[in-house]
Amino acid sequence: MIIPFIRKTCKINENTWMFDCLIYNMKEQMALFVLENNGKTALIDTGTSSEADSLLNYLQNIGIDHLDYIFSTHGHVDHIGGVKRLSLRFPDAKIVVSKFYQNLPEKELAKKKSDLVEYHEYLVKNLKNRVIYVGEGDIISLDDLKLEIYTTPGHTPEHIAVLDRKNMNLFPGDSIGGHHLGSGFSRPAAYPPYFNHKSYSKTVKKLSQIENLKSVSLAHFGVATGPQVQEVFKISEDVFKAYKDTVVESYQKYNGDLNSIITALLDKFGRSPNEIKDNRPDSLIFRILGGISIGFINALDLKSKFKVDLK
Repeated sequence: MIIPFIRKTCKINENTWMFDCLIYNMKEQMALFVLENNGKTALIDTGTSSEADSLLNYLQNIGIDHLDYIFSTHGHVDHIGGVKRLSLRFPDAKIVVSKFYQNLPEKELAKKKSDLVEYHEYLVKNLKNRVIYVGEGDIISLDDLKLEIYTTPGHTPEHIAVLDRKNMNLFPGDSIGGHHLGSGFSRPAAYPPYFNHKSYSKTVKKLSQIENLKSVSLAHFGVATGPQVQEVFKISEDVFKAYKDTVVESYQKYNGDLNSIITALLDKFGRSPNEIKDNRPDSLIFRILGGISIGFINALDLKSKFKVDLK
């Protein structure tokens, strides 16, 4: 029997565990993935530093006493915030990041203070000899389990996805958005300052064309299997377009007023499951949707096209 969605902490295949790290004390919002094969181990993303203790307890519970590799799909705090604590706890672990970071100081992007830039600075200063820079097609091996790298820009320019070739399980990070599987709720990962809408669309299409995928393990949130694998990519494309169109229409309708655009998104798409007012008040939801709004406004250059000013 094929289970189309997995949305709880458990072992998802012969080599992989999904851990709901309860980020910001909310369930089913952020999944971390642990792999083990013939004694070799890897972690896909870390959560924030606040989740490190619960992750360490979970690793102990499943019999993992070391990490050989810690993968950073991209430089946002919910994906790399635990690197410092985990790299101290596992001093032999290699930190796997995009080759994009190697050229970051020479790029105009480095002038913008962001999670991406600050993470790069931390890596260079503290973990330089432990960093492995990877690009398209590179392989990290856990004995006979091969982890293949895909460059997946759009959400951020340095984003990478990881494919477990043995189990044909894809870890896309945030490159195809957030999908609360089985709930009917999704959001595009369209946050400033680095969101690029054209690259984002190309990335979704690129990953959807990987042949023989058996599962997609989403950071936000859960694992899609069987026929739901391609459905996730279709939803990614549809939701991306729906949010984009709503931002453009609302931008024109409300003369660029950001609060009105955010309200339009909230009214149309609502909150994700478990985003109750006790743990995510309206002010925080407005910040999230404000980020998506500004991401599209900047990427699509709406301010120039429609000759209005953001208020």
